[in-house]
Amino acid sequence: MPNNQTNRLETQANSILTVTLLVTLISVSGIALPYPLLAPLFDAGTSPLTHFMSIPKQILFGIVIGIYPLGLIIGSSLIGAFSDQHGRRKVLIFTMLGSSLSYILTAYAVISGNFLLFCLSRFITGLLEGNISIARAIATDLHPTIDKTKSLSWISAMGFGGYLIGPLVGGQLAYLGTEVVFYWASAACLAATLLCYFQLPPSLDRKAHNAETGSSLNLLKDIALRRFFFIYFLLMLGINTYYEFYPLWLVEKLSYTPKDIGWATVFITSCMITSSVLINPRIRNKMTTAQASLLGMVIVGLSLVLVPYLGAQSFLIGFGLIGAGVGIYNGFLSSYLSTAYEHRAQGKLMGMLVTVFCVGNLAAAGLGSAISLIEVDYTLFASGFCVVVASSLFFLGHFKFSLWEK
Repeated sequence: MPNNQTNRLETQANSILTVTLLVTLISVSGIALPYPLLAPLFDAGTSPLTHFMSIPKQILFGIVIGIYPLGLIIGSSLIGAFSDQHGRRKVLIFTMLGSSLSYILTAYAVISGNFLLFCLSRFITGLLEGNISIARAIATDLHPTIDKTKSLSWISAMGFGGYLIGPLVGGQLAYLGTEVVFYWASAACLAATLLCYFQLPPSLDRKAHNAETGSSLNLLKDIALRRFFFIYFLLMLGINTYYEFYPLWLVEKLSYTPKDIGWATVFITSCMITSSVLINPRIRNKMTTAQASLLGMVIVGLSLVLVPYLGAQSFLIGFGLIGAGVGIYNGFLSSYLSTAYEHRAQGKLMGMLVTVFCVGNLAAAGLGSAISLIEVDYTLFASGFCVVVASSLFFLGHFKFSLWEK
């Protein structure tokens, strides 16, 4: 009888994880569909969206890429905690449906050439897509039936897969019109909503046993957690400055088109997926989560500094190493934090990770916009500097002072 019960638990856990992975893949693909459009759109300067109040197009570009993570900051700080209190499935369905509708509003803003409406719709989309934290929380909930490092690596891989499929499809659809891409993003989010509704079990509507009141920001009252999230912010500032501005670097330095940017993104995310699925399981058997996290961060930081020195034919080496490093630290760092604070509500904890990611994204938009006015190469140098500093502080915090892992 115990064996039968164990088998049932494993089957149910595997089913939940499979559906969560599919939802992550579909929803992130929708999120990433417009990604290769924005840099060429604002660099060309032909759309009415780029002529708002005679503001320089570089600044407008920074506003557009910054408004989305601003919404994510607010949404992720609340949605993860809401899922602890009201159930993962219920909150996920509601927010996914809202994202689908917000993409339709974005398409209308493009058609009408209304910059303010475009920014508002991007903000609403970001607000609702703070639900990314729910997938991570579900993965940690399945532990120990499914090892959390394994499930979180797979969640990361599906997220990377979405960023592979989305830009590729978006680059191909760009020639049909910018608004068409946003309609497709809406359809992807609607498909994910239906998958959640029909395939995730009602058991995920239950309140978490360790649910806490308040938003994820309450976690910052813990001094050790505050130090960890500061390091994570520096890491995210570096990664997002790179990820938001390497398309502009490709446009200015190599005259890349939206289609070319889509293929470059495919290459980078392929490296992320490969490291998440194939390399991380081998690392897990040889390193602790702290060692593996540090390894990934160091690879990313050094590669970012290297890229501007590489020629047009060899810069992909640096991009590939960045992708591999991101796949490594992304698979282990959230597991490291979850294990160190497994007594805390996981939705709130994962929500805070997403919140800090978004704060880093927003800061990257401002930092990158200012730096790109001087020289776009400097955006990559700044990215590498932030990641190297984050790596150094994590090394000191864990290996020298034992601040987090118990």
